[in-house]
Amino acid sequence: MALGDGFQATTYTPLRDEVLSTLRQALISGRFSAGERIREVELASRLGVSRGTLREALRHLEQEGLLVTSPHRGTFVVNPSPKEIEDIYGLRIALESYAVEQAAQSADVEDLMTLQAVVDDFTELSASGRATLVPRLGLELQFHELLCEVSGNARLLRTWTELCAPLRLLLVTFNEPFLNSDEVAAEHQSVVDALRAGDGAAARATLTRHLEHSRDQMLLTLRSHKHADEDADSDLFSATRP
Repeated sequence: MALGDGFQATTYTPLRDEVLSTLRQALISGRFSAGERIREVELASRLGVSRGTLREALRHLEQEGLLVTSPHRGTFVVNPSPKEIEDIYGLRIALESYAVEQAAQSADVEDLMTLQAVVDDFTELSASGRATLVPRLGLELQFHELLCEVSGNARLLRTWTELCAPLRLLLVTFNEPFLNSDEVAAEHQSVVDALRAGDGAAARATLTRHLEHSRDQMLLTLRSHKHADEDADSDLFSATRP
């Protein structure tokens, strides 16, 4: 049925989708910590929705890899172990290596301009001294996501998005960068230069080194935080002993 004059079509967003979007943004921006328990009653009240609507959104976020449900314990923000981080990066390296080789063959001028713009934005943000974690992380992951997108493989892109969800949460939770901003910008630039030259092998080699370095630094930070927490627990136990 055609709309008559004076009527304007509007886009309806289901309440569940609004809640899902709100929670997803809260998770990836650091409003929740890795491993934190999701308290359904409190959260539903804060959002002004029913627990049924909230649970629908939570199930979707669990499918995205941002949450995990433990029987008889509840729902928690994901908190990957060092072994899981190694597994995630192993898959990332395999996926992105393939993606960048495909991109070297399929990237057009517009694709290269888009990738270059992200590198330039990252460099400008770093040079300005405003390279706080969230915007920096957004640009860094945007670059890698674009590489997967330029490959032209939609299934690869979906898999990459799922893989990177827990990594994003860990990065925000630690509230510290794993790699030097100048190094990241230089390595991303080298990848773009290799793509511009159509050199898939060079792009793959640079990207692999970059991801391996990122993995090693993340594992180092994860383990240092774990040791710090263990030391704090030990000190607390000692202080409370009679």
